[in-house]
Amino acid sequence: MKRIITGLSLTVTLMLSYYSSYANGPEYASAETKEIVGKMIEAHGGYEKWKQLETLSFKTVMHSDALGFIRFWISEQTFDMKTRRSYHDWPLVGSTMSYDGKEAWSVDWRVGNPPNHQHSVFFYYANLPWLTQDDNVKLGKAEKIKHKAFQTEVYKIEMSFKGNPTLGKSSKDTYTLYIDAQNYLLVGYEYTVGYGALLDILKLPKDKQVFGPVLRVNTYTATVNGLKFPVLMTTSNRDQTEQYGDHAVYDYKFDFEFDEERMKKPANARVDTSTDTRSN
Repeated sequence: MKRIITGLSLTVTLMLSYYSSYANGPEYASAETKEIVGKMIEAHGGYEKWKQLETLSFKTVMHSDALGFIRFWISEQTFDMKTRRSYHDWPLVGSTMSYDGKEAWSVDWRVGNPPNHQHSVFFYYANLPWLTQDDNVKLGKAEKIKHKAFQTEVYKIEMSFKGNPTLGKSSKDTYTLYIDAQNYLLVGYEYTVGYGALLDILKLPKDKQVFGPVLRVNTYTATVNGLKFPVLMTTSNRDQTEQYGDHAVYDYKFDFEFDEERMKKPANARVDTSTDTRSN
């Protein structure tokens, strides 16, 4: 009897360690979820290769009628991959922004979205497959479906958070991942944004807790130094009857020297004091 109890205890312990949250990884709803997410990460070049990156930079272009007269957001964004500190240049509108791991500040900010929120937006666009491995991530059950936005069947997995992932993101944020059932690339996702200050800027009703869900399709993925990153994306409503914007992320570069001078606040910098709480 003692041997049976011991064996049962070991089995329960192994099961709990498999499905529960680790200090160094996400919480999976099932073994199937873990397997599919693992295959997605491998399809994008593997986690260890991505984890070894010291720095990452890329250029971005977003076109949307919602941006009014200018129609375009253009930026160059640079990240310290170990700390996720970053600095951003927006040449078309003459704005700059930095995030030092604690606060975000800007000079001549004309972008619209709060710097606290904006510092990580394109970082998530570019790195979402690997960010599933962050500590406070929850990954739901996998469901194999047909979706009119994609040519092949996809696995649908809900990604949510146990706490605010970083400054300017919210525990109410979600990503519904769509993973190609044949090659396991992340071909798109639906997302919601719960950062209160952004909802105020968007003038959403006060009872709204999130913006979205919005559908993004990764229309072209490129291999850069053995890692696969999205290059072309389109954003629309969920049934694709209304298009919100087109995005290009390109000129990916790795492992150069991070400019520590950009972590020093200029005298004319403005620190963003916005929060996740909506204004009254």
